[in-house]
Amino acid sequence: MRKRNHVSITAAALGAAALFGTAYAQVGRGGSEWLTARGDAQRTSWIPTDALISVAALSKPGFELQWKTTLENANRGGYGLGQGVTAPGVTLFVPTSIVTGSSNNIYAIDSDTGYLVWQRHFDPPMATVTDVCPGGTTSAATRIVSIAPPPITAAEPPGAGRAGQAYRSVLGEPGEGAPVDVRGGGPARGGTAPARAGAAPGRGSAESPAGQRPTAPAPGRGPAGSASQRGGSGRADSAPTVPGAPADQFAVSGLGRPPGVVYAVSSDGVLHVMGLMSGKDLQRPAPFVPAKARWSDPIAVRTTLYTSTSDGCGSAPNAVWAIDLESDSKPVVSWKSGGPIVGALAFTTDGTLVAAIGPTSGDADGKPNAIVTLDPRTLHVKDWFSPSGTDLVTGPAIFKHGDREIIAAATRNGRVLLLDAASLGGASHTAAMADATFRPGTANMAIDALATWQEITMTPPPSSGVSRGTRWILVPTELSVEALRIDERRRAPTLVHGWTASTPTRPATPVIVNGVVFVVETGQAAAGGIGGSAVLHAYEGATGKELWSSGKTMTAAAAPGSFWSAFGQVYVGTIDGTLYAFGFADERR
Repeated sequence: MRKRNHVSITAAALGAAALFGTAYAQVGRGGSEWLTARGDAQRTSWIPTDALISVAALSKPGFELQWKTTLENANRGGYGLGQGVTAPGVTLFVPTSIVTGSSNNIYAIDSDTGYLVWQRHFDPPMATVTDVCPGGTTSAATRIVSIAPPPITAAEPPGAGRAGQAYRSVLGEPGEGAPVDVRGGGPARGGTAPARAGAAPGRGSAESPAGQRPTAPAPGRGPAGSASQRGGSGRADSAPTVPGAPADQFAVSGLGRPPGVVYAVSSDGVLHVMGLMSGKDLQRPAPFVPAKARWSDPIAVRTTLYTSTSDGCGSAPNAVWAIDLESDSKPVVSWKSGGPIVGALAFTTDGTLVAAIGPTSGDADGKPNAIVTLDPRTLHVKDWFSPSGTDLVTGPAIFKHGDREIIAAATRNGRVLLLDAASLGGASHTAAMADATFRPGTANMAIDALATWQEITMTPPPSSGVSRGTRWILVPTELSVEALRIDERRRAPTLVHGWTASTPTRPATPVIVNGVVFVVETGQAAAGGIGGSAVLHAYEGATGKELWSSGKTMTAAAAPGSFWSAFGQVYVGTIDGTLYAFGFADERR
């Protein structure tokens, strides 16, 4: 029986995980971590390279269900399992997915076998479910991510092993997607950063309670000289600055280095900083957003964690919130948007926060139907794009085009807008760089998120290199995914329709792995309600050719947002609490 506010860890789970990890230390799945909802700070839902998943591999037999596990979680207001976040080597060499459940639950799952390593349940009272407010946990967890742009490199081949893994939090350049795992036990490019002031000397406990810490800078600003500000690119140089982790946790190196922390918010609006190995609180839980609010998928950048609240749930205002992870007192700042925040918050590479705002009266500092950029420390408005007649239905997705960063978002009437991140809408705040209506007159845009990716060609040794091709934007509608490409023949980006993947039920935001576009038809009917069971499809990203389908493998509709990829597998959570993992078999099974 589950204990109140307690972590449940089965000795058998830890023992089995340790045994498997030791016995198969040289197996290695390859692929990338998925550190936050939609993969990265730019919310692209893209993994550029992968050792196992590719168009060629999916064109052959072998990609199939690897495991499924059912988690005890009651749905609330349409919310079920959240999108997972992942980490390699949590228990020795075992890769782990951290998954939230809408009824104040959080689970750590062995990504290779589906084994439940630990689970946590929070017991604050939950509000009554309404049509708008689920009253429970409304978001995924997150790990800390960096906006430093690591280069895209070839994925590790299968069998290269997990030896030498250590903690890393690195996100890609805008549009470069989730990072490719950096292997090896030595320091990363930037070298090993010195321990933070006040860090306990010696090795110490892997998950001891947080000790005394120096006074931290204001939210959004990392400590001077920290890896997050230097743009450190590997685990070795970023580990000593993981906010919320005991300093002595990172005094070791190589295989002995623990994997860090994960951040989650419970229904009372309290932030929990938990050890990935155990799920235990490493710091005192801290008030963050109003209790019983509806908040978006959080993201931790540098030393600050951000989220937004919408729809008046728990009497919370429509607002963006930021909490300082480095400070023991955990101060919180907020910005009232007036209208509801649409989708998740995103970041440009200079650390600017980007948010999409729905209809608003323009009270406080809000902008109606707008894309706004905010200072990450103060949350003051820096710029905005707010043309009349625009009804945004997706949050921002950010990518690089030439020497500019581009913000993409979609409107309810079938338009995709592209904005220059350096100057939203120009002097009038109303002029988009590109405005493509790919389905004239349609009012059937899905309220979800865009995904974006770029064709990548890897040149093999000895003349190793990376060649970049066409940039794609994937748009979920009520009954299809529309693939738009950017016409590279013009300096100003121009969107051209590429292909369509039709679905009998509403699709989720696609996930792209190494040129393969994965689409889940959720089983949620376009007009509302359940229309069937979820089905996962794989398409060749450049042509739209279907490569594979899961058929009748899943027996319930997909939970909203519970779809991600990591470690060469693709994961789908369904409304009955079942989590499915699809991939290629390896020696660990």
